Parts: sequence; C-alpha cells; structure tokens
Amino acid sequence: MQPFRFRLQRVLDWQQKVCQAEEEKLHSRLLDVAQCREKLAKLAARSVAMEHEFLDQRAMFPRELKAFAEFRRGTANQRRELTHEQEKKDVLLAEQRQKLLTERRKLEVFERLRERAWKEHSAAADRELEALGLESYLSAFVKRRSAGPAE
Repeated sequence: MQPFRFRLQRVLDWQQKVCQAEEEKLHSRLLDVAQCREKLAKLAARSVAMEHEFLDQRAMFPRELKAFAEFRRGTANQRRELTHEQEKKDVLLAEQRQKLLTERRKLEVFERLRERAWKEHSAAADRELEALGLESYLSAFVKRRSAGPAE
C-alpha cells in the first residue's frame, strides 16, 4: 500500500498561513485598541489632576481662569478625537475578528477533508492487510493439504 498523501495538502498549508497572518493582524488591531484606551485613560487622569490642582487654589486670577478654560476645551477636543479614533479602531477590530473567523472555518473544512481522507486510507490499508493475511493463510493451508497426511 502506498503511504498516505493528502491531495489538498498545499491548499491546507496555504490556509494555515492565511489564518496565521489574520491572527497577527488581529493581534495588531488589539494593540491599537489598547493603546487608544491607554491614551484616553492618561488624558482623563491628566484632566482630573489639573482640575484638582485648579480647585485647590485659593486665589484665581483671570488669566489663570482663561488658561484653565482653554485647557478644558483642548482636553474635551482631544477626548472627542480619541473617542472617535477608538470607535474606528473598534470597528476595524470587529472586522478583523470576522475575517479571522471566516478563515478559521475554511481551515477547519480542509482539516476535516484531510481527516476523512486519512480514515479512508486507513480503512483501505486495513482491508489490504487483511486480504494479504487471508491469502497467506490459504497458501499455507493449501501447502499442508497437498503435502498429505502427516504420519
């Protein structure tokens, strides 16, 4: 019997590489989302710290009030921009997850085909081995019969 050979092995190998590439892209998207969330958290912490510092002052001068108002406006703008960026990155992440899921399903199809081909090959090998065993037994049986009775 010939050794097992999956006819679609190159396709299976290619699909595995595609899945690996999609997983790397997903990891990259996850890092992008995490970095954006970190920027938002740092902005919020800086904003809170600045507000506490401002509120702890006893005397407030007009230029300090103006600077604080500009800071708050700038922080609000940055927060809006970062939130918008976060939403875009979340959408890209969801799309990448879907792509990866699709590619994994394709890979599973090829793996099931390979498993089915392996089972068919194993069954054929077992049948061939059984036939050889039966043939060997019958050959030995015929030899014993033709040799005549043992005295």
